[in-house]
Amino acid sequence: MLVVQLVMNAEASMRTRRLLIAGTAMILIVGMLGASEKHEKWMDEPFRKWDQKQVAELLNNSAWAQTKAFRGQAAAGGSRGGGRSGGRGQNAGTMGPGAGATPGTDVAEFNFTARFFSAEPIREAYVRMLQIMNHYDALPADRQQAFDQKVDGLLHADAGQQVEVTLSYAINDPVAMRDLNEWFNTQTADTLKQNAYLYTPSAGQLELLKYFSPQQGGGLGAQFIFPRTLHGEPILQPGPGRLRFQLSHLPRLNQTMYIDFKPKEMTYKGQFSY
Repeated sequence: MLVVQLVMNAEASMRTRRLLIAGTAMILIVGMLGASEKHEKWMDEPFRKWDQKQVAELLNNSAWAQTKAFRGQAAAGGSRGGGRSGGRGQNAGTMGPGAGATPGTDVAEFNFTARFFSAEPIREAYVRMLQIMNHYDALPADRQQAFDQKVDGLLHADAGQQVEVTLSYAINDPVAMRDLNEWFNTQTADTLKQNAYLYTPSAGQLELLKYFSPQQGGGLGAQFIFPRTLHGEPILQPGPGRLRFQLSHLPRLNQTMYIDFKPKEMTYKGQFSY
């Protein structure tokens, strides 16, 4: 909801909205670089000093963001023996159309990235990606200030009593991508109550509070909002155990989609952040 609040604010300009949407496309493209740099040292630096590779690592492969691949069910009448498609298909940020089957692809390959967007490091990495895209470091002071004002609401948003998980995805089959886009964009919090869950070591299974579709989410994919406390206690504590985001059913996938995180690693600059 942090992104939705910014994008749907009456004061938000079309330029700000384009920044948010374009930022997601850049995240997905840069994420393909497969950054593997250790973050123990560079994450202690102010986020404005992070480079593109470091930002991509934080947004795609970090304690607060994980990418996982799944293979879907075989398409009816698909070409056998064709192997993988040469392209990665579309992503939830670009929302492009797709029609027909991908030549040589009989099994769709799904790549899902879940991010704890309510966590401070993810929001800072996202803003830094927007800065890099817009050559922020080379801008004069007045234009830097104007840029800062546009993203201030996102950067300093108060997560309050909620945890926000965003889910973006890419599929090598445009037909499967079209079906998944349609599915996510027609779901509501009520229809996902028995489908979307967050599991924590201390609180167990948490039900969804709110949902925003990719069309509503300002370019970050689908947004899932969960409670931050249960019976007056935080749902998550730093330490051992597994934190899991799960969708029990998705069209074309024919299996449970889940992505795991390690709470013991979710400390940022001395503070537990999620």
